Amino acid sequence: MTLAAPPETLQRILIAARGRRLDEAAVLCASAIAAHPTDSRLNALGGAIEMQRGQFARAAELLAPAHIQNPSDVTVRGNLAEARYHTGDVAGALALCDDPAIAADPSGRLVRLAAYFAQESGDYQRAAVLYRQIVAQTPDDWSSWNNLGNTLGSLEDYDGAIAALERVAAKSPGDRTVAINLANTYAARGDLDEAIVRLQNLAQQAPDFVDPVMALYVIYTKQGREDDAYIAIAEAARRNPSHALTRSDHAHEAAKRNEYAIAEREYEAALTLEPRLGPAIVGMASMLERMNREDELIPLMQRAVSNGVDAESISYINAMNLRRAGDFEGALAALDASNEVVVPGRRFYLRGVLLDRLGRHDEAFAAWRAMNEYWLEDPTQPRLRAKLYRDKIAHDTAQIEPEWLSSWTPAAAADGLPDPVILLGFPRSGTTLLDTMLMGAPRALVMEEEPFFTELEQRCGGIGALATLDEAALQDGRAFYYERVATLGAVTAETLIVDKHPLHANNIAVIKRFFPGARFILALRHPMDVLLSCYLTNFRVNNAMANFLDLGDAAALYDLTFSHWEKARALFDLPVTTVVYERLVEDTTRELRPLFDWLGLDWPGDDHDHRAAARARGVVHTASYAQVTEPIYTRARGRWQGYREHLQPVFETMRPWVEKFDYSLDDGRIPPWPGEAKPVA
Repeated sequence: MTLAAPPETLQRILIAARGRRLDEAAVLCASAIAAHPTDSRLNALGGAIEMQRGQFARAAELLAPAHIQNPSDVTVRGNLAEARYHTGDVAGALALCDDPAIAADPSGRLVRLAAYFAQESGDYQRAAVLYRQIVAQTPDDWSSWNNLGNTLGSLEDYDGAIAALERVAAKSPGDRTVAINLANTYAARGDLDEAIVRLQNLAQQAPDFVDPVMALYVIYTKQGREDDAYIAIAEAARRNPSHALTRSDHAHEAAKRNEYAIAEREYEAALTLEPRLGPAIVGMASMLERMNREDELIPLMQRAVSNGVDAESISYINAMNLRRAGDFEGALAALDASNEVVVPGRRFYLRGVLLDRLGRHDEAFAAWRAMNEYWLEDPTQPRLRAKLYRDKIAHDTAQIEPEWLSSWTPAAAADGLPDPVILLGFPRSGTTLLDTMLMGAPRALVMEEEPFFTELEQRCGGIGALATLDEAALQDGRAFYYERVATLGAVTAETLIVDKHPLHANNIAVIKRFFPGARFILALRHPMDVLLSCYLTNFRVNNAMANFLDLGDAAALYDLTFSHWEKARALFDLPVTTVVYERLVEDTTRELRPLFDWLGLDWPGDDHDHRAAARARGVVHTASYAQVTEPIYTRARGRWQGYREHLQPVFETMRPWVEKFDYSLDDGRIPPWPGEAKPVA
């Protein structure tokens, strides 16, 4: 056995390797090493070949002895560093690229490897130092300038990052990767307008490039621009139809907008691409439950099991199944086993519901508090948005004075179309149950929390502009409203339009300006039950619903809303009938029949099944979607008493309304039936 391999052996290996016959070269090299184990050239050559074959563990095994025999060989050192990095030995890779080795390497390869390894391992300080060293020596190394920019961005040195990336962009204006890095850095610095313009331009210039629309989706989501965010994620799914997670994200956003046909299609597409995708299977389950298609949850869970979906996602679906079946202990255990497959807000909500049904009230309230604290951290600043909503109500309440009303121009001339009936109150007061019952009337067109009056107010210039609207503006506003209503059903002179939205109580002036003949149904429920229910419900967080993330804010909104309502009711002398939730669930016929008479509707009969109407209406777009398909129950009456200690901080804000509406904080009395005497306090 000779110590060194003969030249012809090396030549054969090199010819095979240069001809891209890498497997053959690897076999030849292995044979040569067996014959000449002390020839470090063979180890170095074999390691290089294994690197090209992607066999990094084998490469590291061969290169290590070659490096020991010749530590000054920069090529071997660099190859071994790369091999170790690819096997996950980042520390070993970095050790080979220390400062003395970098200084001894005239090629600059080791400093580039060291910078990249440091960046990838999260040591951004060292990476920045090394990238600066590289660009100082080779100012036209645009790849390193780009990496320097990204590294400085990771260090939150956004000015330095932008300067580096702008330099690269000026040299390579068509480089999409640099353009997206630069736009994202502007966004990280807080220059969102600049970032959006750059991303929009890039998206337009590169219609096949998904990154800019995904970046826009992230920015719009953080800004609370829900419509723009949805357009962006839908476009991302269109541009990248084979990416399962993007399709799943599109489905999730569609479901949030109640676009369930799109959501179901996109979830199915995601699961076709990646049958084991947990977020898609969990999203599909949540959508089915939201659509009251709970009978499909068990088949979905079976599908998840057969496709090998992760155990946590399956546990979450099982928790939903067990909750519907009434096994709250089992559902709680399944929820705990699901860990973090859904965002904390949703997990805490379901945990609170289950604990509530088990009578574990303190734990339930703690879960709901955690839910709301999670949503309060949303980057769209829900607490500020909640205050802005309350401030508007306070402003509008101050506006509606007799002198202001007397300054109004004449009402619009009759146009032969019906003024709507407005069903209002406060969220969680039973308005969805009530509108479901009204849907059984043949000539009633019941609308569920549509934004038409908000749009009408914006269209006419706000409440301050109402007094001076001329005939043309008033007729235009009425026509706009009817056009919007007509998208939901035919409108004739005989149609009874029921416009249900609890917070229409804050829109009375707009309603009366355009529809002087509007009538009003006030849905009442014990104010403390309402407040508790709002606090524990996992609402979609718009400006109004953001108030329910904090008990104090929720109580303040209740106080403002009913202060506005009472002032408007007196000022406009509103025709109002009241439906009391507690009476409704106690004796539905006795409470509702007078309402049907007042509306001029035929009574559907004492055996009317609201559940059939609820299922026939399709998807219920409010937080009451599950309750309206259940038999009428009384368990929610007086529910707040189990949480009395937690609600006590808002008692003084709520007490005037509790007493005004003939409820009590001390006992279980409810407003008396018509004709009965009020209870003695």
